[in-house]
Amino acid sequence: MAKLIVKDGNGIREVTLETVNSVGRSPANQVQISDPLVSKQHCLIFADQNGNYSIKDLGSRNGTFVNKKRILGDISLQNGDEISLGETSCMFQLTMAGSLVALDDERCQIMVFDQIYLKSLQRSRFLPEKEITDEKALRADYEKLRIAHELHRDIGLELGLSRIFNRILARTFEVLVCDQAVILMADATGNMAIEAFKTRTHKDSVVVSSTVIRRVQENKVGIISADALADERFQGAASIVSQRVRSSMAVPILHEEKLLGIMVIESSAAVMAYTKKDLLLFNNIAMQTANLIKMAEMAKKIETDAVTRERFQRLLSPDLAEMVVSGKLKVEKGGEERVATTLFADIRGFTSMCEKMEASEVLILLNEFFEIMVEIAFSYEGTVDKFVGDMIMVVWGAPVAHSDDPRRAVQAALDMQAALERYNTSRQHPIRIGIGINTDRLVAGYIGSTRTMSYSVIGDAVNIASRLCSAAGPGQVLISENTYRNIRKLFDTIELDPVKAKGKSTPIKVFGVLGSKREPHTAID
Repeated sequence: MAKLIVKDGNGIREVTLETVNSVGRSPANQVQISDPLVSKQHCLIFADQNGNYSIKDLGSRNGTFVNKKRILGDISLQNGDEISLGETSCMFQLTMAGSLVALDDERCQIMVFDQIYLKSLQRSRFLPEKEITDEKALRADYEKLRIAHELHRDIGLELGLSRIFNRILARTFEVLVCDQAVILMADATGNMAIEAFKTRTHKDSVVVSSTVIRRVQENKVGIISADALADERFQGAASIVSQRVRSSMAVPILHEEKLLGIMVIESSAAVMAYTKKDLLLFNNIAMQTANLIKMAEMAKKIETDAVTRERFQRLLSPDLAEMVVSGKLKVEKGGEERVATTLFADIRGFTSMCEKMEASEVLILLNEFFEIMVEIAFSYEGTVDKFVGDMIMVVWGAPVAHSDDPRRAVQAALDMQAALERYNTSRQHPIRIGIGINTDRLVAGYIGSTRTMSYSVIGDAVNIASRLCSAAGPGQVLISENTYRNIRKLFDTIELDPVKAKGKSTPIKVFGVLGSKREPHTAID
């Protein structure tokens, strides 16, 4: 059985796959994905007569990606493959046929090695040369180094856990005598589930004793089980008889004392087939497995963080973007109503200025102008919404809100005017800007088409800020009554004539900002 684990803006869900599964935004699909970047009929996941699954892109606009690579035509799917559709990530998973079978403790003859000995086996660091007092310690360190080298050589830069597990099991078969090898991983509640297995006879299912698993879970130690079939007390223990288990070995997959999973191997070759030396070897494999798991998790997190960082650095200051990446700030997807302060600033007389300049000179001017504006906006932790021609739009309160957003916006506006005055000292023809600011409720969220989307704000509050900007003269900062109420104790202002706005029955009250009532506020460190 196969399933698709879908992770989107609504959370994580599992979908059991049929023989043929259409995937897309339309409700008519077997797997519906509510992502505006996903096409109505995006891709097809289907199985052949042997149960092997493949995926085919159906000419989607934004493409289908498997393990970060865009597919052309159809390709086969492997357990653990990552499928990316728009901003939605999915994982293809083959459900293992293995199961845990409970046995009575009194029927299981399990040998547990001395705790001190096991702890020495689980020592992950190499002893300094001066601390090695005997050949046994030297051999133990060499064996760990050898196993690490062999596994890393086999796995290389592979980051998919299913492929990592399969290669670890293959290597285990090479270095230890066994008929089957199993890797179980702990879920969020600590329950163990079979993630990968390999059998010498290529069985499609395995059975693992829950008694063995429970011992390892409780004590976090490796164990060797005694011969079951030779002991009359095991007569009637159905799972052992059916599997003909004579010897087994289980070790924990530990990372900094946290139990990530368990590895189990079994052999019917001989009574007491495994020794302490085998346990040492198997434990070394488990230690390297833990390291590889954490490396894969870390690499995936770094990759995810890089994408998130790049996305939010377009909107937020580097510090705020880093806080979003680290989880200290949460940015919700989807539209939401919130109170925010919107600032518009544009160059006065820009059209006539452009008529006297070369196109390349205009671009240089705009880039220099926006560089100054953005640095100031970011210094007060504002969100740069968009650039339109010679206009910049900045928002405080979406997606990140502060208790003093109106103050930040007004102080940023004053700093913008002052910075432009300094910039003009090096220009033959100075440029002047007008700024409009309004504080009110608006709608914030991701806006766009299936091909491209961006975070923005809309609403009457935005229109009023834009209207104030249009009314502002060169070097002027105009604010609405709502913004004035929030900053009147902090800045010197003057009430001006009301401004008429399209669609408004009454004119908008307008205040001009003259400066700060006290020492100018500094940018946020």
